[in-house]
Amino acid sequence: MPVAYSYIRFSTSEQKKGDSLRRQTELSERYASAHGLTLDNSVHLHDLGLSAFDRSNIERGALGGFLETVRRGRIVPGSFLLVESLDRLSRDKVLAALEIFISILRQGITIVTLADNMVYSAESVGENFSSLIISITIMARAHEESAMKSRRISAAWEAKRARIDEKKLTARCPAWMQLSPDKTEFMLIPDRVNLVMEIIDMVKSGMGQALIAKRLNERSVPPVSLHGKGWYPSYINKIITNTALYGEFQPQLWNGGKLAPHGASVPDYYPALITKEEFFYLQNLRSERLFTGARARKGTEVPNLLSGLVKCGYCGSTMILVGSSAQRIRSENGNSVTRPSRKVLVCDGARRGLGCFAVQWPYKDFESSFLTFCRTIQLKEILSDVEAVEGEKDRQLSLAGRLQSVESAINEASTRLARLMDALELGDAPAAVLKRIRELEHEVEIMNSSKTELEGELLTVQLLAKRRTDEVETVRATLEKLDGLSGDTLFMVRARIAEHIRHLIEIVRLFPAGTLTSPEEIEALRAELAESGYSAARVEAYISEHMRTEPKRTGRGVRGRYVTRKDTGRYFTIKAKNGGFRVVHPNFDDPTQVIVEIGMRGG
Repeated sequence: MPVAYSYIRFSTSEQKKGDSLRRQTELSERYASAHGLTLDNSVHLHDLGLSAFDRSNIERGALGGFLETVRRGRIVPGSFLLVESLDRLSRDKVLAALEIFISILRQGITIVTLADNMVYSAESVGENFSSLIISITIMARAHEESAMKSRRISAAWEAKRARIDEKKLTARCPAWMQLSPDKTEFMLIPDRVNLVMEIIDMVKSGMGQALIAKRLNERSVPPVSLHGKGWYPSYINKIITNTALYGEFQPQLWNGGKLAPHGASVPDYYPALITKEEFFYLQNLRSERLFTGARARKGTEVPNLLSGLVKCGYCGSTMILVGSSAQRIRSENGNSVTRPSRKVLVCDGARRGLGCFAVQWPYKDFESSFLTFCRTIQLKEILSDVEAVEGEKDRQLSLAGRLQSVESAINEASTRLARLMDALELGDAPAAVLKRIRELEHEVEIMNSSKTELEGELLTVQLLAKRRTDEVETVRATLEKLDGLSGDTLFMVRARIAEHIRHLIEIVRLFPAGTLTSPEEIEALRAELAESGYSAARVEAYISEHMRTEPKRTGRGVRGRYVTRKDTGRYFTIKAKNGGFRVVHPNFDDPTQVIVEIGMRGG
């Protein structure tokens, strides 16, 4: 018995609630039974809620998979494809729809339309040309119906948008608000707003999506979304990247099987939780966040406040944190005591045998010295260097100029587009005009995207400049809260300090063995002293006494371990995000005491 495949499609998810699925299924079963066909239900040819007008059923639906299977010859010639009508296959333009129709027939597959009991095969179409004419007429009518419907929907949408100040376009809105009964405004839901603001505060503290989701789930906080169980990192991302946070609404329409922006965004459509400047500032924080999903962990402290920022001053490798954390142990008399942390910073390049020096710097000492620097006026001064401030002003001017150019280009393209649309309304327009309209619409869409990016970048730069002083004071105030904290409170405060530091500081370079002279510098000095008339013996004596090419060792000879010593003069440099630069010399015996030099700009 020949095999038959039933293809069922409808355009909207709402039709699932109706009779369309049952009706199309019964028609297929009835035809197969009446004509001695074996209905193959193992191939699930259902495109429920996919449009045939925008080719969604072909580009991402079951029909597209079936056509590929036919093309590869995996469907036996002589098989039947049962559809309610030809418009279930395609509502595309006639030539495109006809191409799909013919491609199926050429593979020896017979198409049956169950609504009118028409049978189309390569033989029947070849022998009876009128059946092809009928199919083309059906395809043309289906496309015109869909095109007319699309135009009506677009017109209705534009009419709604013209009355946007009187009535909201749709009831759909973020989960922290709801549409008022008279449909004129959105009302905030206080409990959900408080939760969203807490999530924003967590992001500002440097916590990543995975860690935020984990902590909310640990507290059994109900998700604002009605879908899924518990919190997911993806939903945290959806909340904090939603432009509705500052009140903006971006209309969208289905295009090519997916939602795409349609027209300009609507400002102040929703009640705002934060300003637009704060939103873009938040996105900037996320791009530089400290605690990524991979690092999401349960703990009571942030072990390294400068994770990822601290580099080896000799080779440029990352200084990593190694050693044991503070632990509860049993003493000899059986009492429980806390063994102090033995964490140290050491060059990762040296640990991996890349030729650097594994000189350790106790992390507790380094953090004490760095936080002392932050507590003093030096942190504010490093961010106020004249050259750095001027550089930021130049960047703002450059971004403002680029933004103005893009806006001018958008206005010019929009004017040309309006003229073409006016010409289109006068009557039939040539294909070249229609093509140019589509090109201009695409150009405007791309330029609007660039405009949004530039606006965000400019707002971020402006906001960073405004908030720098506030962040310095915030760091100082937060540092005062560290003593006596524990548990989640300690974690959050240290996380907040770490994130503020990351916003202000670009890089910290450690020189745990003090200043070392490279072999190239030694050779240059040796040549210079020899040219000045010094004897070889005096040159070597001077170099041996004043120049060090490697750290000092503890123990005997070359087998001794490199060690940081009081007489080596260890120090670190700090380079701010805006270019400011300082050299910090800690007191070896009391790391809370430091001497700060302006130093040469660099880092």
